Amino acid sequence: MVAIELLAAQLHLTHQVSCIDVRSREVPRMTARRFPYLLGHAEIAFLYGVERQTSQLWKTRGVLGEPDVVISGNPYWLLPTVLGLAEDGTREYLPERLEEYKAGIDGGYEVRDAAKLPDLVGLKEIPWIFGKKYMDVYQWRVRKSFAPEDAVISGSPLWLLDTVLADAEQRGRVTVQEGIDRIRAGEREQIKPRGRKPSAEPKATPPSLPTTRTFTPAEHSVEDVTAFVSELFAGGFSLSVRPRR
Repeated sequence: MVAIELLAAQLHLTHQVSCIDVRSREVPRMTARRFPYLLGHAEIAFLYGVERQTSQLWKTRGVLGEPDVVISGNPYWLLPTVLGLAEDGTREYLPERLEEYKAGIDGGYEVRDAAKLPDLVGLKEIPWIFGKKYMDVYQWRVRKSFAPEDAVISGSPLWLLDTVLADAEQRGRVTVQEGIDRIRAGEREQIKPRGRKPSAEPKATPPSLPTTRTFTPAEHSVEDVTAFVSELFAGGFSLSVRPRR
């Protein structure tokens, strides 16, 4: 009887040790990443039920202030900034669209101060991290050998810097500390001005047109006409002849 009780106790202890050993080999889950609510012109237009050009016009007229952050040359605003457009009562966002927007951002959360945003990067900053060219990063994405974006805002992919660095470590890619430091210091690819660049040299004032003249066989010779035509050509002008009776 004693031997049976000892055997049962040993079996119970072995089962406990086995369970502890199995649990100890479990890989801890990574904490879900959180991404701040950011909006570009497309999301602003969606929230207010207007065309994208209207949002851009609000920016041009100063209704919508300067972007809270610029990433890869694209402007983005914090959610409180965008909702503030409705405070004067002249505009109204659609609550159901706000909920739809929020649902589309995995792990989304609200940030009220741009200084408290996490380090975010786009396709123009990622090459800095690896000391590569833009097309190198583009090829990584085409081959699906790069981390999926954390969010797509106004058609542009965005990543948390931590996402990119974790992916680089996992794939054994070498990073450049100088590029990482630039990003952590707040440097980003800025918005490029649209339109033609102003010329450094002022354009020369074109010469004034010569006085219109009429030549008649009775009053002028061929030499008079030739001299006038030569004067026009020397000034860079063209000539059209309209005969009259």
